[in-house]
Amino acid sequence: MIKVGIIGFGVVGQRRKKYIVKNRSYELRCISDISFIKDFKSKKINFYQDYRKFTDHNLDAVFITLPNYLAVKVTSFFLKKNIHVFCEKPPARNFKELKSLEKILDKNKQLKLKYGFNHRYHGSVKKAENLINSKIYGKIINLRAVYGKSKIVTFGKNEWRANRKYSGGGILIDQGIHLLDLITKFGGEFDQFKSFISNSYWNYNVEDNAFAIMRSKKRNIIASIHSTATQWEHKFSLEITLEKALIVLSGILSGTKSYGKEKITIISKPNLNSKNKKKIYQFHKDFSWRLEIEEFAKIINNNIKVKTGSYQDALNVMQMIDKIYLSDVEWYKNLK
Repeated sequence: MIKVGIIGFGVVGQRRKKYIVKNRSYELRCISDISFIKDFKSKKINFYQDYRKFTDHNLDAVFITLPNYLAVKVTSFFLKKNIHVFCEKPPARNFKELKSLEKILDKNKQLKLKYGFNHRYHGSVKKAENLINSKIYGKIINLRAVYGKSKIVTFGKNEWRANRKYSGGGILIDQGIHLLDLITKFGGEFDQFKSFISNSYWNYNVEDNAFAIMRSKKRNIIASIHSTATQWEHKFSLEITLEKALIVLSGILSGTKSYGKEKITIISKPNLNSKNKKKIYQFHKDFSWRLEIEEFAKIINNNIKVKTGSYQDALNVMQMIDKIYLSDVEWYKNLK
């Protein structure tokens, strides 16, 4: 069994625990969170406020669910102890910070580092992937995506998410990172970026809206995203236009259940003498969290290379975020 610990026991950490304890490949030995008090007791699980005490338990892997400014620091700590790491997104505050892990990974090629780009495991995304890979609808022409919620922070302006020093950014790095990850998954790498970034509504020193358009010269694909914290009715939408059809992913199953029903709609390209044909697939259960946990166990036990949510995937998406921030000259001036 893989002996594991969880660092950070908020909403996401508790959700990870739910699926770790259900999986027979894992033995959960430790949990840490700075808010733990003496009332937390378990015969099998040790509770700490300090994650460094995990080194007393001969762990094989850890799950890190911490604020952005701690992600690289804690990941580095455990990688140096030769312990595998599963870290939630975002992987860092910026590309340069994430790049600092490269030397550690180069020294030990057997270490497994996986990032929680959870949306890749959703039913609608996997269905879209199968349809695109089948090539029955031809090549991708463009992608258009919107992901929005109605606020950036939950507990007020002093929360770390509202402070660039701790978060690295606002809604783009918090939620838009999923859009960029999915666009890269389907469209490959993009090399040209144009953007407009704004914090004119919430007035934090992080953005509450990010509009960006990008182009891949190699594949001749254009993509656009709108990542927003002023979407009063929560929304997730990803439109993928192919030569013979439009694939629309709308809604996504989440813990808040506020993004609507998760479904995928396939709209065929009309012929001269026929109208569009539609197929709709709806997904009623979210298996993404369980699938990620299962995959990480297989990666460790079978010494398999991380393919989804890899360190390179994380580098790619953080580089995209940096480029989007930099391409708005006025916003970039504010970052300095």
